Amino acid sequence: MSEEYDFDVAIVGAGPAGIAAALTLARAGIETVVLERGQYPGSKNVSGAALYGPVLHELVPNYWEDDKSFERYLTTKKISLLSESRSVTIDADLRNFSQPPYNGVTVIRPKFDRWLAEKAEEAGAMILPDTMVEDLVWKEKQVVGVKSGEEELKAKLIIIAEGANSLLVEKANLMKKPKPKHYALGMKETYELSSKKIEERFHLSENEGISNEILGHTKGIPGGGFYYTNKETVSFGLILNMDVLTKKKLEAPDVFEEFKNHSYISKLLKDAKMVEYSAHIIPEGGFKHMPKLYGNGVLVAGDAAGMVLNAGLYIEGINFALESGRIAGESAIEILKSNKFNKSGTKLYKKNLKKSFAYKDLKTFRRASHFLENKHMFTTVPDLLTVLMEKLLRNDGKPRKRIVMTAIGHILRKTPLWGMFKLLLGAVRSL
Repeated sequence: MSEEYDFDVAIVGAGPAGIAAALTLARAGIETVVLERGQYPGSKNVSGAALYGPVLHELVPNYWEDDKSFERYLTTKKISLLSESRSVTIDADLRNFSQPPYNGVTVIRPKFDRWLAEKAEEAGAMILPDTMVEDLVWKEKQVVGVKSGEEELKAKLIIIAEGANSLLVEKANLMKKPKPKHYALGMKETYELSSKKIEERFHLSENEGISNEILGHTKGIPGGGFYYTNKETVSFGLILNMDVLTKKKLEAPDVFEEFKNHSYISKLLKDAKMVEYSAHIIPEGGFKHMPKLYGNGVLVAGDAAGMVLNAGLYIEGINFALESGRIAGESAIEILKSNKFNKSGTKLYKKNLKKSFAYKDLKTFRRASHFLENKHMFTTVPDLLTVLMEKLLRNDGKPRKRIVMTAIGHILRKTPLWGMFKLLLGAVRSL
């Protein structure tokens, strides 16, 4: 280590992206420090997330052998549509997902982040909690460190992984000031239920879990709800586009409360005790609005890089964070070997990231964020389909019409043909 630098690599943020990078670097013997503004990794997060088992297995082989690593493995996936007094749900029960490395698992973020951070520390990384990084240290046009208060910490390479509200990315001249429409407000609550009640209520066997994405009943605001089952808690939340929420002059907690009062939601949370609440910002700009991923002496990973996908059926954040963090760590090892810390050296990170499933998924669904801004997706579509199901299943003593003709007639009466064509065309192009 040169006397000019305190560490080889300094990572800002001890979330999944930052810790994945730190773990990868430390295993290679690279002197690495992680600067975390919270009291400990995961302290700023509320329980509940679903992640890919294979992604975690690649980072921590045989992770499932440690019961601290996850809550339940996911065998059931539901997609629900809500209108004012109705709901329709697609329920997929997938037994093939019940074997390691598991297709997906649920985690409690404070526990999971600390567990992963311990793995990084065991490998040799240093984690400094209660450290707010406020600025970057420059030498000419090269980032060579970070500032926390009056303290400066020098490193050959900086990895910014501090989450969605990343001022450091702006200060590194890698992005312009973001627009509100490219962000969502995520609200999350944790409800306490015994393992027995969770398994009875959601029709699960021991250690099995369920995830449910929910569309509609959000006052026309783009977004949606979700819940995941943990061992003895249920993580429940709602995501709302900040720009539309502001323009409608609505209060997010009021929309959340009305959403929870829907009959489909209220019976899921019956007799459950809320034990945690939190809210945070989520980047929703998608592929087209990602910042530059590298600069002179700096890489960007996770939410700070805008690596979040909302494509309806596929909602990704933590998985992309783990993947981009791991690749940032691997790329940093190569950059350190080359001793090229300007853009000609750090561009290797983007080259490597382009090969990943995370980058490719973002590119494949690059039109999804714009399509999902369409208010009809959150009003017309749920209303149309829930009313159609009621019509098809209603028994009124009259002769039934053919199902296809009933469906076509209902759609044409409720929705202008041109509007429906545009919506379907948008779906085909985006999803």
